[in-house]
Amino acid sequence: MAIGRWKSICINVTDLDQGLDFWSEVLGWEPTGRWHGWLGYLRDPDSSNFMILNDVTKAPVNLNPPTHNEANRVHIDIWPIDGMDNAVQAIVALGGRVKKSPSLYPRPGSYGDEAPRIDWTVMQDPFGNEFCIVEMLTPDQSAAAMSAGMADDHALRVAVGKANG
Repeated sequence: MAIGRWKSICINVTDLDQGLDFWSEVLGWEPTGRWHGWLGYLRDPDSSNFMILNDVTKAPVNLNPPTHNEANRVHIDIWPIDGMDNAVQAIVALGGRVKKSPSLYPRPGSYGDEAPRIDWTVMQDPFGNEFCIVEMLTPDQSAAAMSAGMADDHALRVAVGKANG
């Protein structure tokens, strides 16, 4: 039996307006309000879930802003609507950064004969908060990756049809 149900995630930012604009564009969620000048809310239009943005520079308690060199202890995964490469380009255009370039996981040969299952990348929002973009591979794409062998990340992604040659 569950103790609770997931309802929201809170992301620390250092500029509430920029954070609301960035995450609204990435997720397609509408800002739904602000509270005391340091909390902002985005609501998923398809559910009752929401995201809270916490401006750590204005919060009444001492919260340390994230740095670009620290890994987050918690992050969200996003499934792209129009492919990994298009999502990465759009997020970078909004002020995000690529922390780990797109690659298949697991890499062919890294875990014996286990075939890759996902194409994924690690991104950062304008405040250094990390999130992943993840796409599942079809069985045919996994087999194509295994046939490609120990190629570099880009060549593997081309072999499975996830990147242009």
